[in-house]
Amino acid sequence: MRLLPLLAIAAAAFPSLASAQLAASAPAALAVPAAPAPFKAPSTSPPQVDLAPAFLKRIHTITDAFEKIDGISYEQAVDLYKRDPERNANLALWEEILKAYKSYCHFRCKTEIEQMDVYRVLLLRSMYTEDEALRQAHTRVLKPEQARTLMRYYSLPPKPMDAPASAAKSK
Repeated sequence: MRLLPLLAIAAAAFPSLASAQLAASAPAALAVPAAPAPFKAPSTSPPQVDLAPAFLKRIHTITDAFEKIDGISYEQAVDLYKRDPERNANLALWEEILKAYKSYCHFRCKTEIEQMDVYRVLLLRSMYTEDEALRQAHTRVLKPEQARTLMRYYSLPPKPMDAPASAAKSK
């Protein structure tokens, strides 16, 4: 159930791809249904989940590094993690993305465009194989060989976004 926080962040990172490629690669549950489902008013308050101070500190580390790139504030990230049933696994994934980002950008990534390219490649690599991530990245300044070098810093296997549990039940 990795969809909620990752899709929000992916849409922020890929505004031009959000409707096309992300929608194409996202689960069918994100497609507009043929017949409207009965309306159920969404809750406007965040779920009543308490996150441990150590967990909140880990979220803060991620948002400190990436807010300037993806626009997701600490408060927004906390709300997303409160809603995420797989919050521990997903935070570990973001920590791996951050580790790879910092390792690669330690002496590089001087421009915002390069920082966004690195972020985009790592986000895609978290979901796809190296070849597929490279194919979808559409980097602006990062060359393919640089993107491949970057992806070597990311050590987790690809984990595609999962469909929400409610979508599987509606089929």
